[in-house]
Amino acid sequence: MSTLMHSPTLGTLATCAETGKPFTIARDGCSYNYATNRDGEIISDEGVNIRERRELSHRSGPFFCYVSTHGDRVTGWKDNTLGQIITKSRFRNPFGGYLLAVTVRDVHGGFWHGRGVGEGMCITLRPSKG
Repeated sequence: MSTLMHSPTLGTLATCAETGKPFTIARDGCSYNYATNRDGEIISDEGVNIRERRELSHRSGPFFCYVSTHGDRVTGWKDNTLGQIITKSRFRNPFGGYLLAVTVRDVHGGFWHGRGVGEGMCITLRPSKG
């Protein structure tokens, strides 16, 4: 049985499921200032940042984020810094394009490595050993 989730109306007051703080639903550029999870909970931008940082601290597996447009850091959904890129290199992929390989130090001091298509794009990071 599936449940249809309705989007909150702009200008209404919502409570962030992560922080417990009330906030007003608003547009934020081409997006909104909230996200929802599979359970239909509403999470503010601040709450999303908290959850992303907590997931990083667990170091339990692949972590999906973005490479900043300048290629100096990895970011979350709303350009919140999650780590600094400490090394990067480009290499040719089998299909003729290039991939970006990075080593990242996250906001907790942990090290990650990953590959993606480049600056401003999504990247998958995995915890580094050692």
